[in-house]
Amino acid sequence: MHTALNKTLAALPAETKVYPGHEYTKANVQFAVSVLQSDPIKKLQVFAESNAETQGKFTIGDEKLHNVFMRVEDPGIQKATGETDPIKVMAKLREMKNNFK
Repeated sequence: MHTALNKTLAALPAETKVYPGHEYTKANVQFAVSVLQSDPIKKLQVFAESNAETQGKFTIGDEKLHNVFMRVEDPGIQKATGETDPIKVMAKLREMKNNFK
């Protein structure tokens, strides 16, 4: 997952539109807020609450700002996970997301 997101997809041009196969933003933003309360995540939360559909509204550049799984080297996310190695941060985030209610 780390390689797919943070090496492969992150290497795409920042303006590349993201079209997920399903609506995941509303659920993911709640988790993201629990991990890191950055301005981009707060803006995403407002957008998700104000729009029924979010597919195709974001770019790779946006994802790098608000997708916690693409911010494994962010000190705030490392603190929240208790890990610093990017692969361990990713694994801990996945575990936290799996248990998020």
